Amino acid sequence: MPKKKMFALVAASSALMLMASGCASGAGNAAGAGEESALSFQLSEPKSLVPHEDPGSQVAMATCANLMEVNTESQELEPLAATSVTSDDAQHWKIELQDGWTFQDGAPVTADSFAKAWNKTATGSNAWQGNGSFTAFEGYKDLNPSDGSKPTTDELSGVEVVDDQHLEIALNAPNADFPKLLSTSALCPLPEQAFSDPEAYEENPVSNGPYQFVSWNHNEEVVLEKWDGFKGADGFSGGADKLTGQIYTAVDAAYTDMTAGNLDMIRNVPATMVSKAKSQLGEDSLYEVETGSKQYTLQIPEYIKDLRDPDLRKAISMSIDRESIAKSLLQGYASASDSLVPPSLDSYEEGACASCTFDADEAKKLLKKAGGFDGTLVIEHNSASDQQLVQAIAKQIKENLGIKVQLKPVLGTELQSRRNNQELDGAVFGLWGWSYKSPDQYLSQYETGGDGNETTGYSSKPVDKLVRSARASQDEATAAKTYAEAESLIVKDMPAIPLFIPTDFGLHTECADMKEVQGDLQFYRAGYGC
Repeated sequence: MPKKKMFALVAASSALMLMASGCASGAGNAAGAGEESALSFQLSEPKSLVPHEDPGSQVAMATCANLMEVNTESQELEPLAATSVTSDDAQHWKIELQDGWTFQDGAPVTADSFAKAWNKTATGSNAWQGNGSFTAFEGYKDLNPSDGSKPTTDELSGVEVVDDQHLEIALNAPNADFPKLLSTSALCPLPEQAFSDPEAYEENPVSNGPYQFVSWNHNEEVVLEKWDGFKGADGFSGGADKLTGQIYTAVDAAYTDMTAGNLDMIRNVPATMVSKAKSQLGEDSLYEVETGSKQYTLQIPEYIKDLRDPDLRKAISMSIDRESIAKSLLQGYASASDSLVPPSLDSYEEGACASCTFDADEAKKLLKKAGGFDGTLVIEHNSASDQQLVQAIAKQIKENLGIKVQLKPVLGTELQSRRNNQELDGAVFGLWGWSYKSPDQYLSQYETGGDGNETTGYSSKPVDKLVRSARASQDEATAAKTYAEAESLIVKDMPAIPLFIPTDFGLHTECADMKEVQGDLQFYRAGYGC
């Protein structure tokens, strides 16, 4: 899930080309002579150490080098494992790989390393979390039959290995964001051993990134060490020789360890913890992310009949005093949302969500217009985070609309499963963020069958047409305008209620020089400052 003023897609005549700059190995600040520079970071128990199975993992980001990546020094999207990514029409792409790259065991990184990894991840029966990253590829539907039958192929028809250094990609529709997609962990390469002995590979993964896996003591820690063979420049790595991901089930325990001097970095610091950290750890311990890339929302499933009426949804939205909650409970470390996208995106238009303004009287009128609501509004949420925030929201809805509200806290893994399987009992409260900076990362979840669409199941042909048109546009200004038009239609139906844009903080010790990438704090990029 914020940072990003980084990607400029340059069109030269009709071609889109991103050429590699010179790369040189190197680390950040070094420890004293003969000393190992080591940093520790907050981590949840990984689902897997394979990037394609757990693409949001900080461990996956550290161990994998993508074809494209954002350079922390330039904050620009640049080729990393690729030399160039080009297209004339944003639908058919040519990729040339850097020469001489290897995996951490010395095996060469080839075009086939990417193609085989993509095919396995895109095959629905493998149930890898990164599967949804391949919906834009030609042949995705063949690997994910809608009737649940067994695929008749095991390869994406849109991926062609030309030779060891060249790939040609065909998408099912134009997508100017494709180079950005290539920067995500689900698009990482895999070595041959990941296919020949997958069980052994899961226990001892090998990749091509700046850090390599050392050990995983379940529910305690994951240890990584700097890989000297990484060919990327300084802006793609960090300065520590050793990284230890210390595993916690909640941020409070991580904070306690940091105050005791036993942890170097925490991300996604709750607003309610910021003032305490300033007092106990000092102002310099806080790192404020520059680009807001996250948003709290209430998403409403279309399959819950009692919540389908747009006027009811707007009534719920207008019953919430966002400004008051942001000022009091969130202590000013958040702003009220008035759009389905954060203000850091070019498509953002102030006040796009007219029903996001607090007005208890108007909310009651809309509730009456919707025919009232005699049931109970269930709000599901992650039991491990934001308890006070969701309680405050529920209290306002109940008091300002006079309806019953029931909170349903569940474990994050269960909540994800309930979303994916369309088993939610009501609205779902949560934090949404992007994998790369683009309005598509927010609005595609409202496209029929789009990314993240499992939560709401929202569908609108006019919206689909606009989102696809915006995605195809190779002109960023035109794309932004078209995305804004799509949003204006979506908010009329209110499949999701925007709530807050949090001020995103990290916590760090003096030794950890935190780095962000397009609004996302990435632990493995940290410099070593001691």
